[in-house]
Amino acid sequence: MKYECEICHYIYDSEIGDPEHGFEAGLSIEDLPEDWACPICGLGKECLQPVEDKTKAPMGELPLNLMVLALTRGLWTISGRGSYSVTREIGRTFLKELKKTDMEFKDPESALKSVKTYFIDLHRFARDMEYEVRDKDVELTVKNCRFFGLCKQLEDQGVLITTCPYTNTSSVALEEVTGYRYRINKEKSGYGHKITLKPVSKV
Repeated sequence: MKYECEICHYIYDSEIGDPEHGFEAGLSIEDLPEDWACPICGLGKECLQPVEDKTKAPMGELPLNLMVLALTRGLWTISGRGSYSVTREIGRTFLKELKKTDMEFKDPESALKSVKTYFIDLHRFARDMEYEVRDKDVELTVKNCRFFGLCKQLEDQGVLITTCPYTNTSSVALEEVTGYRYRINKEKSGYGHKITLKPVSKV
């Protein structure tokens, strides 16, 4: 029997098991320990749903991830920190898409709520995106992200730019409602990231 993770679409196949983490072939999902977690995004086994016949990843997902990985690494190799202007364009592109809807961008709270609605509620890119608007900065906590493995691989290779859709879209949305550019700082947190956005200069 095969089971699919509701966030990252990892497939647990009981005929194969999870040998990389010590769980042998033939082990049903019910027999996995309660603390077993999806090896890609970290969700518990209760978040995997049975599927009839599925390959290891949805069609096109693996090539798409490899493409994003290669493009991000290539940008960093060629332009270094100069590639930040390119990754900011990711945020601008998503923001244009969000503004075609009835989502609000009146202040930091409504802007971040709209970003969360789009990526988490509508498209299930991660289990959750918590946010806190503070006096001097904004903090985002992305939990159980579909792209965690991809980001971790880039970070382990020393790539300091981010193509993270939550980060770039939140940064540009905040820029629009406050009139300030934001500096991005990301730290790994579980199977996601803690992101701090700090205003640095007027647009």
